[in-house]
Amino acid sequence: MKTIILNLTFFFLLAGYGMAHSANSTTTKSSQKSETVKLKVTGLTCAGCASHLYKVLKETKGVVDNSVEYPGDIAVIDYDPKKTQPEQLIAAIEEKTSYKAELLKPNNDK
Repeated sequence: MKTIILNLTFFFLLAGYGMAHSANSTTTKSSQKSETVKLKVTGLTCAGCASHLYKVLKETKGVVDNSVEYPGDIAVIDYDPKKTQPEQLIAAIEEKTSYKAELLKPNNDK
């Protein structure tokens, strides 16, 4: 009986350590700073185009999150500035798709 209790205690201690370790990992990831850029994208003709661009951006190095508005032709990209810059994001879009992109100036926002 003592062996079972000791084994269960050991198991719960290990499970508690795993949960604490996971919480620390999540905190580390969420403290990462990202920046946001808005791009005007030309060449989008349908929602399928927007979906394709979303997937391309999602797979691009340094992109944390993104959304593509169609109609509107705007890509809003959260990125890690240590891994990429807006110019590299524009280059990736133009290399991997048939669309053109340019920085959306703040006074041109919707």
